[in-house]
Amino acid sequence: MVNKERRNNVVGGIILGIITLGLLTLYITDFINDKKLNLNSILGIVLLLIAWLQFSTWGSDKKVQKDEMGKKVAAISAKTSYHILTIALFVLWVLDRIIFVRRNDFGNISLFVAICLSLIIFPIVQFFSARRYR
Repeated sequence: MVNKERRNNVVGGIILGIITLGLLTLYITDFINDKKLNLNSILGIVLLLIAWLQFSTWGSDKKVQKDEMGKKVAAISAKTSYHILTIALFVLWVLDRIIFVRRNDFGNISLFVAICLSLIIFPIVQFFSARRYR
């Protein structure tokens, strides 16, 4: 059983490595040809980073994510991520108002709406989750 898990991790790492090398080649070629990063390039880099972090954390064994410790790690990570994201959105909104000297009370409306959503989503999810267990 251990050999199968190890083999899956090696195969997963090789596939992820090949995809990484392919994308790096594309990005380096674009850089050499004086092409700027576009939306697709940045999303590709972010998705690649996510894939490597997920692979480094869990490997290719899905059972580890679903056991008790995996669920606890996921729950703590989700709550911490929520708080970091809310604070980051608030800081970005304040910086946007300072840098661009917005005339209206809300500043960048999209950032303001994102902050409001980030503040109310967690309590709403908690409310419905708690009602499910009553």
